[in-house]
Amino acid sequence: MQRSRSIPDHLYFPLPPARLDRTLAEAPLLPGVAAVYLSEIRRWRVAVVAAVASGDPAIAGIENLTPRALARLAVLLDTRWDARPRAWPAVSAYELSPFPATHPPSQADDPMKAVLEVMHWRAAVINYLTDVWDVLGKPELEMGECMAIGAFMRPVRMEGRCVYCLTEFNRERLDPEDHGCVMVRHAGAR
Repeated sequence: MQRSRSIPDHLYFPLPPARLDRTLAEAPLLPGVAAVYLSEIRRWRVAVVAAVASGDPAIAGIENLTPRALARLAVLLDTRWDARPRAWPAVSAYELSPFPATHPPSQADDPMKAVLEVMHWRAAVINYLTDVWDVLGKPELEMGECMAIGAFMRPVRMEGRCVYCLTEFNRERLDPEDHGCVMVRHAGAR
């Protein structure tokens, strides 16, 4: 039996450089730090889009990364949706949107605002992937496909981090409700 490959490290979502919890309102990332993190996020998106579009052998063989899952990942990472891809999120309750059009950090008016837009987008995608397979009838994606797509949305090391804000917490506060996750309200999760 052939072992399933995992995604290469550069295709995992980059970890935030600081906490994105309630302290964020009091002490947002400095503009330079936010700009660097925004660059990392942009690099990640471009790398994943290129890997999906080119059929990169580095992601071939990833368990449950079916053609349908690859197509859905490509739509989720697109910065604009035409009428066809827009139909399925428009009827969902997941508050999905195209990937925020992030300008290069040198052209961004407010890099912190751009980082938060991406993190809100990511939280909505995570909420969608954790729920969309669990329906009566035929799901639009199977659980394994959601897990395969979700692997690209997680950092290399996820243990001890909130699935939405990616902030590290001890076990007692890891659940988004237990730490008042600032991203949950943007994910449509309640």
